[in-house]
Amino acid sequence: MTAFKRLKDALSSAQAFLFVPGNRPERFSKALATHAHAVIIDLEDAVPLAQKQEARLMLLEMLPDLLKEFSSRIVLRINAYGTPFFHEDLELVKKLGINAVLLPKAESKAQLAEIESKLQRPVWIIPMIESAQGIDQMKDIASHPSVVRLTLGNIDLQANLGMACGADELELLPLRYQMTVMSRLFELAAPIDGVTVNLTSDQIIQGDIARGKRLGFTAKLCIHPAQVDPVIAGFRPSDADIEKAKAIVLADANAAGGAVQLDGKMVDRPVVLMAKLVLQQAGIQ
Repeated sequence: MTAFKRLKDALSSAQAFLFVPGNRPERFSKALATHAHAVIIDLEDAVPLAQKQEARLMLLEMLPDLLKEFSSRIVLRINAYGTPFFHEDLELVKKLGINAVLLPKAESKAQLAEIESKLQRPVWIIPMIESAQGIDQMKDIASHPSVVRLTLGNIDLQANLGMACGADELELLPLRYQMTVMSRLFELAAPIDGVTVNLTSDQIIQGDIARGKRLGFTAKLCIHPAQVDPVIAGFRPSDADIEKAKAIVLADANAAGGAVQLDGKMVDRPVVLMAKLVLQQAGIQ
């Protein structure tokens, strides 16, 4: 298996994606020292306009050594297509040999094609859906062969749509459902949920994780290192779920394709598939 394919597998199974500002290189090693499966070095929202060029220069100096050791965990969030910084960020990606980028405000398949055209090589792309146009074009975006999984920009999306969601973001449930459907339709890894801006309430982030799981999400964006472990623990199946899944798979195997009951319940093909998915999410093949 090539390193490029291993990167796709790593991003597909990742549960915690931790943002770190691209102009704060002293935080890079600290972020990589957490249990975050992927660290997103952010050149977009986290970096003031006047510091974009300085941040790129710092990354040229700092990232080569980190990429040697952590290439399967580093993702670069570039600036959005149409901004003055988009092509400059891609030049940085090209010089550093970065193989995974997060595209904010993704709004068309053509934007993804422009990334590969500029780089003149394949790269894994995580499109961020955070505008009305992005929602409208999500099917085309998800169909692009470089897309590894979709993610939700829940805060910017509210601003784009003029919405003021409640704390539970019930207003965005239809979009989260649509993202899961598009991911399944194009055989992508399950989508990555958006951020939880509250950094003081365990109850709020646990509720956000539970909502994401119910809707088929298997990962979440983190804006603080303290969110990483709760996200990993929240998305990993419980011990009870794992044991139940093992029992279902074993019962199905012993039945050799025949109908079987377990704990008084019929075990049919969808139940077996769900059990296998639980084991996959737990890292048990």
